[in-house]
Amino acid sequence: MHIQTIVPIVTTDRLAETRAFYVEKLGFQVAFDHDHYLGLRAGAAGSPELGFMRPDHDAPKKFEGGVTFGLRVDDADREHARLRALGVTIVQPPTDQPWGARSFVALDPNGVALYFSHPIPAALEFQACVR
Repeated sequence: MHIQTIVPIVTTDRLAETRAFYVEKLGFQVAFDHDHYLGLRAGAAGSPELGFMRPDHDAPKKFEGGVTFGLRVDDADREHARLRALGVTIVQPPTDQPWGARSFVALDPNGVALYFSHPIPAALEFQACVR
């Protein structure tokens, strides 16, 4: 099998709030906009994409938590300050992680955890894990 792309899709009835959050606060671009499905990408065509769709017969249950999207940024501290000023829910402040990341965690309108990070040197016990 040759997979050409992977698009995580969250089932939600909060498409309008989701669109506003990702476009206005995170700077995503709308790739597909329909009453049933919202495709958002992190830049120009070909950039990483996320999908959000209303519950239907293919996915009858709304998202109930348990997923994290990892978003690498240039400066996690700067993004934390910017998003906090915009009123985004922050559930973990910027923290140095031993595996080699400075990160913080925010929530989107659906309760999806957003793990923002930038790389830092990994602690000795994690250096062999970093590739």
